[in-house]
Amino acid sequence: MTKKIVVGLTYLLFFLCLSGCESSDNSATESPSANIMVELAQRKTNPYLSYEHNLSIQLEKDALAIKYKALTDHCAADRDNNCTILESELSSGNYNYGKIKVRITPAGVKQFLTLAGNGGEITSESTSVEDLSTQIFDTEKRIKLLQTYQTDLLELQKQAKANIDSLIKVSQEIANVQSQLEDLSGNNQALMQRVSMDIINVRLSSYSENSFWQPIADSLDDFKSNLAEGIAGAITGIAYLIPWTIVLILMFMMTRFFWRKLRARP
Repeated sequence: MTKKIVVGLTYLLFFLCLSGCESSDNSATESPSANIMVELAQRKTNPYLSYEHNLSIQLEKDALAIKYKALTDHCAADRDNNCTILESELSSGNYNYGKIKVRITPAGVKQFLTLAGNGGEITSESTSVEDLSTQIFDTEKRIKLLQTYQTDLLELQKQAKANIDSLIKVSQEIANVQSQLEDLSGNNQALMQRVSMDIINVRLSSYSENSFWQPIADSLDDFKSNLAEGIAGAITGIAYLIPWTIVLILMFMMTRFFWRKLRARP
């Protein structure tokens, strides 16, 4: 009877392990854009939201460079969504690392994130949202006020043609207002670009090596550089010690000389 219970518990644990593995596999291959519908609803409610998506993915060491190239090529070819690579970095060696930052229209976010997540393990995923409505409304309000002021100045300029001093002052103020309008218009365009285009940050990393000999192999690979740095440090230390050694020897000889002089006195 006891033997049957032990066998039954063994089978139960085996099936629980299988179900746990299946659930973990499903979570790893799940699409990284499950909250797209929520974002679309928010955009309809407030069209002045700026979105930035962050995705971290772990891949096999040999697959990282392939994934990096696939993402950069996809962005370069995605003209429909105005995809632009803002930053890209690929580091190879004992630890492979890749980073891609792109600006893209909201319609292309899902496809880009899905491409990034396929074939790898998503270790972290986040989306940050910033409400720019206050800044946009304030900028537009200041632009309208300056445009009204500019119109009044132009009318005043026509009336001040007979007075040279007044005409010069009005013209200077018109130039100042025009400069402010250009700055505000540029700021407003930048703000509108932030709400009309999303930012995606993708970080690619390779799985850590779990082999017993891997740390030893890494140390052997770095042996030459470490040895050179050690020798350089020793030479630098000797260079600092030589003058101090000379000074200490002179101080010792002088102290010994005066000490003998003092002992020789009756």
